[in-house]
Amino acid sequence: MAPKSGFFQAGFSATLLRCAALAIALFVPASPARAEVVTLVCQPQSGDSFTLRIDYDRKTVDLLVPDGRSYFAPAAATITEGSVTWDRRFEREEVLKGYMGHYRFAGSLNRLSGEGKFTFWRNTEGREEAIINSNSGLCRRATQKF
Repeated sequence: MAPKSGFFQAGFSATLLRCAALAIALFVPASPARAEVVTLVCQPQSGDSFTLRIDYDRKTVDLLVPDGRSYFAPAAATITEGSVTWDRRFEREEVLKGYMGHYRFAGSLNRLSGEGKFTFWRNTEGREEAIINSNSGLCRRATQKF
């Protein structure tokens, strides 16, 4: 029986290891990259800017006050490649009046054009919804890949 060469064994082992590593890499699904939380400053043609914070992992949208805090609890969002939309209804106590008011926070962000808009309504004790705040404008970074 002829002796085996060290070169053949080393070459065979390295090739086998490379093939095994490639096979594992192909069959093991890659862990998804963690999506970022994006803060967008939206500038209407007239009036003050507004800031939206979109959390892609949690699929939520916040309207932020100037100091960076959330105006109210985040709204669940539907996120697609082209848009982000949300519509949240909730109750909140009317601080000075002592009763519960019904509120709605809805809006959308077009990720292709960068146009963002939101409306915040109040409906108290069976009255029609009254718009408290509504705004729309172009949002920086909205059209970039994020």
